[in-house]
This record gives sequence, C-alpha cells and structure tokens, in this order.
Amino acid sequence: MGKKRIILVVIIVLLLPLLVGLIIPKNRMVTEMDIIDKMYFFILADIANHYEESAWRTDIDTIIQHPSIDGQEAWVEHFKDGDTVLWMVQRLSEKDYVRIIFDPHGKQLMRSITIADVNGKTAIRYLEETYEPNPIKRFLTLFKNTEQDRAKQYIDDLKEKHKPDPNAPEDDGMGW
Repeated sequence: MGKKRIILVVIIVLLLPLLVGLIIPKNRMVTEMDIIDKMYFFILADIANHYEESAWRTDIDTIIQHPSIDGQEAWVEHFKDGDTVLWMVQRLSEKDYVRIIFDPHGKQLMRSITIADVNGKTAIRYLEETYEPNPIKRFLTLFKNTEQDRAKQYIDDLKEKHKPDPNAPEDDGMGW
C-alpha cells in the first residue's frame, strides 16, 4: 500500500502544475502604474528616445534599431538576462505610446505606455499583453512573472532617473 501512495503522490505532484496551467489563460495583461515627480513632457522625452533607454533602464543591456517593419521604426531590446524583444513603434498621441511586440510564438502583442499630467507630476500606466502557449510555463508565472517584473522595473527606473535632487536649491516661486 505504501508504494501505491507514493506513486499517487508523484502523479499528483506532476499533474498539478499542468492542470493549473491549463486553467490559466494563454493571453494575459500585466499592468503597472505610478506617479513620477516630473512634468509629463520630460517623461515622454525618455519614453520616445530609444537610443538612450539602455542608459537609464537597469534591466537592459542594449537597444538596437532594427530595419523598419511595414514603414514603422523597429527596435530590439537585449536584456541583461539574455532575452531579446523585437518591437515596432506606434505613437498614438502626445500621451499614448504603443510598442507592437513580435512574440516568438508568431503573435503580435502590444505594450502601451500612457502618461497624464497630474498637478505638474506624471501619472504613468504601463500595460503589456503576454502570450504563453505552454501550460507548465503559465503555472510557473504564478511564482515568477518576467513581464510583470519588467513592467515594474521600467517604471522604477523612470522614477529613479527623475528623482528630485536633494542638493538642488529650493524654488522660491520667483524663478531665482
């Protein structure tokens, strides 16, 4: 009877991640939001300047311009962990910035960065569609979600770049 129990436990342990992964949808959306203590046009300048992103994004090794895709500029992000992401730029408006991501599974996904002025500060929302066909990998995202981590890191890096300088002189409101 002991062997049967061990076999049953092993089967359950092996099947549980698969069953849970089958329940988790293949397509998901990760979201991060925050307020950055800078006016929105400073933040937009950083979001739109892909040449300089690797200077302030701590998880990026390099960003290299790729030949245009359907007449749109395209870029490849090379992450420090070895991953690469190919995306194409589509700027929808002054405050909505979209990157169409070319997923290795042949899907086109969207990364949307929206900013808004809030009393001289910038509200930022980062949304990214994800697609994972493998149910075991979907199960593992319950413990380590790379896309969610990257979204948070992107906003944290922007906040760090625009952190107020504690040594800067106080603004007396008179422009001096």
